[in-house]
Amino acid sequence: MKSHSAFASLLLFAATASASENIKIEYRPAETADDRFAAQVIESSEVNDIFVQLSDDYFPFDNPLTLTYGGEDGPLYDPETHTIHIPYTFYLESFNYFTNNKYQERYGKSPKTGALDTLLHTLLHEAGHAYIADQNIPVLGKEEDAVDNFATILLIDYVDDGADVAISAADMFAFESDDRPDYYDFGEYIDEHSFDLQRYFSTLCLVYGSDPEQYKALLDEVEKDYLRDRKEFCQFNYGNIRDNWLHYLQDNELKEK
Repeated sequence: MKSHSAFASLLLFAATASASENIKIEYRPAETADDRFAAQVIESSEVNDIFVQLSDDYFPFDNPLTLTYGGEDGPLYDPETHTIHIPYTFYLESFNYFTNNKYQERYGKSPKTGALDTLLHTLLHEAGHAYIADQNIPVLGKEEDAVDNFATILLIDYVDDGADVAISAADMFAFESDDRPDYYDFGEYIDEHSFDLQRYFSTLCLVYGSDPEQYKALLDEVEKDYLRDRKEFCQFNYGNIRDNWLHYLQDNELKEK
């Protein structure tokens, strides 16, 4: 890890540098050693480059978007400032989930990879909110579900090995669900988000639907009585959701699978 003073200089530079005319990326000063570690991992990864390139190519903003790392709020999109907020703790908490669930041993992916995959999916999720606001896209239904789909479709169709990235993000939903009590508070039933376990299966459904042969075992957790029906639905659902979002993406030529 770089020294504190050298890393502080890096943060000061990054805070004033624009990733592109479309998205400006800022890093708030990291207040703890853990935050400094998270900031360094994020900055040295390819996550921001992939995120910015996807936006430049497929969902450019009329009003430039700001992505701010650090602080206590988030992950969230603030429509008043047209800013995505991602706290450093989000990466750290994700990393801990993947570590505690022995991701390397069970799936051959490092906790770092799982956490960065989750970060990229989350950035695209929040960017979905921003793009809907920026382009005045009508949403019939839960916007949170719509932008989950936005993030997953972009990963599957436009990012190399993006389906595996989406699977990591889905696993994070499952880990969070496992970490909850066996009941929900009444307020959670009218929350804007679907339940974590629903988000897990919805993401896997899109991945399976995109390539049933490659991911034929992905839905094996589903009871056998429902499995055939769900597999057929997921193939339809992937095509339907992809086609709907293609109406709003700027360059909708799909990558070769």
